[in-house]
Amino acid sequence: MTKILFVCHGNICRSPAAEFVFRDLLKKAGLYGNYTVASAATSSEEIGNPVYPPMRRVLAAHGIDCAGKTARQLRRRDYEDYDLLIGMDEENLWNMRRIFGGDPEGKLHNLMDFAGFPGEEIADPWYTRDFVRAYEDVSMACEGLLYHLTGTVSVDFTLCPDIPSLYRELREKLRWEDWYGENLDALYDILTGLPHRGERFLLLMPEADAPREAQLYARRIRQCFADAGVLAQPKE
Repeated sequence: MTKILFVCHGNICRSPAAEFVFRDLLKKAGLYGNYTVASAATSSEEIGNPVYPPMRRVLAAHGIDCAGKTARQLRRRDYEDYDLLIGMDEENLWNMRRIFGGDPEGKLHNLMDFAGFPGEEIADPWYTRDFVRAYEDVSMACEGLLYHLTGTVSVDFTLCPDIPSLYRELREKLRWEDWYGENLDALYDILTGLPHRGERFLLLMPEADAPREAQLYARRIRQCFADAGVLAQPKE
């Protein structure tokens, strides 16, 4: 069991978003039972408060429920209790080192490092008021964390309204070379060849209110992943 703790200043915006986004990814990948995921604050300012309403609304818009979550403060013993302690910005990391008395086991990380942007930060939407951008950055970084831990690549079709947008997402996530056409035969060839051998793919399907054409074609894409033996989650 791997234990992960996401940390930000108040534990009402960024770190609970990361907690519930990552939980959602794990559940969809069928991996939730292998992990414990939680979040905490470096400060005491918001202790006992629920997730901030604007962030709660953004999460709900993506089908993620954070009901019951209340802010709690980081404790010194959390360093022993968790395997990874992941902050949202450098100030969080500085305060984590202060609380823990350092990082002797190398457990502290910046979430954006997992998105391939080492040293960058997830801006605090309490100040920027851009809760959508915060969610997008958290989601991208959590996908990177999932790949880091499991070798699972997340392919997100949730907001794809048509077939071209499905292929744009595939091109981005599969390192799709220009000489491949956009069709299911090409997709199967890519999935069964290099560089994707050994990888698994988590497909996040279009929303229920997406155009029917996109929903039906996404199901054909999912079947192609299943036929190639690289689908992370079971077929519905």
